[in-house]
Amino acid sequence: MAAPPHKTLHNIAGRWTLNKRLSDPFTPVLNLQGVNGLIRSIASHTSVHLNITQPSPNEIHLQQTATGASIPAVTEDWILDWKWREGQDPLFGEMKGRARWIGIDKAGIGMEEAEWDRECDGGLLMQAEGNKRDDEWGGMHFWGFEVVEGERRYVRRIFMANNKTGENMKVRMVYDFDGE
Repeated sequence: MAAPPHKTLHNIAGRWTLNKRLSDPFTPVLNLQGVNGLIRSIASHTSVHLNITQPSPNEIHLQQTATGASIPAVTEDWILDWKWREGQDPLFGEMKGRARWIGIDKAGIGMEEAEWDRECDGGLLMQAEGNKRDDEWGGMHFWGFEVVEGERRYVRRIFMANNKTGENMKVRMVYDFDGE
């Protein structure tokens, strides 16, 4: 379901489901991150759900679950002040990340094809950077709203790089709104 007009990055709380038909395949990203083939195969056949809460305009908590699989839930806590924070991920181990608001025109890398809703959030996106603690790989995320196939959708554009192999890629993840 399309994102309702009142949903913005400053009011993103709710339940969202990854729309695999509208999104790029995510299995290559898991391969770049060194996830084993069995888990990649299981992940490609599951539904991915986000439950997002927002205690304040500059704090976003996200819990990601995969339906029909024994893949552990992932929790992401983003404070939008661009300060590095460390945490533990059940799949990847020690991680570090940071987040901030950024203007659409300052987002840069590979954003040429993105059709962000410039009216939403005063032309801001959420930028999040996450890296495996040993810097083996890292990712840059941009969150916002785009019109996809004629409907307004919550979108995450992710740019991943494996620092050991030099491999990099970008994917677009498109979400359906499931409700408050």
